Amino acid sequence: MKIFKDLNKDGRTIIMITHDPAIAAYADRIVAVRDWLLAEGFNQSST
Repeated sequence: MKIFKDLNKDGRTIIMITHDPAIAAYADRIVAVRDWLLAEGFNQSST
């Protein structure tokens, strides 16, 4: 995960798909998809 965070700090966009909440917690923004529909999206800093 450190490699992904470092790449993101360098200005790269990282898109990761996971079912693991511990991995998702590293993200600045989380977008949830349920039943093929966008269910929610938010910035971690705004919660």
